[in-house]
Amino acid sequence: MTTPEQLPGRVADREGHGWMHTGDGEYTTYPRTGLGPLSYEQLDAERGPLRPVGLPAPEDSEAVKRALASAGGKAVATLLVALNQTAVKLIDTVGTAAAITAGRPGSWEASLMSGDIVWLGEGIKSTRVDPDALRILTEVFERWTTGPTQVEMSDGLASYLGQAAENAGGWDKITDRWLRGNAALERWTSSYRQD
Repeated sequence: MTTPEQLPGRVADREGHGWMHTGDGEYTTYPRTGLGPLSYEQLDAERGPLRPVGLPAPEDSEAVKRALASAGGKAVATLLVALNQTAVKLIDTVGTAAAITAGRPGSWEASLMSGDIVWLGEGIKSTRVDPDALRILTEVFERWTTGPTQVEMSDGLASYLGQAAENAGGWDKITDRWLRGNAALERWTSSYRQD
């Protein structure tokens, strides 16, 4: 029998909803949705298979950094399109895009991502996107939302963009004129940018 100390702190269920271990062997959604609390065994039986929330594989992290660097001025638009395509595919497959925010459900970053950021890529024209970087990002995002480990994306992607901006010499170097000044995008990335 597994003790509460051996249970993962956070998991994502088969639909991508994030669950937190409450410390007493039970899991609940956060913010609470009325789905829990459930024991790990109940959660696995009713909503499994479960995937632990964890860090991205180092090779995925490097692939995202390289893709953003190679996209140059199209980096932000490309990431937004990849994020949107991932969300749409999740909705088509499991009926929800909850896996996009399963790593930190309830955080302000997750709320902003699911409410605004994930949909910014919907109307971006292909001429504003780097196709090679888009392919890499969509492959990585699919692994992060459906693979054996659920990766936290809402905070993590903002951090990657901040690093890309710093390496490129500023936010303007990775953002096109149509996205510069977008209030949701500015708020989401502001904590991770130097400019």
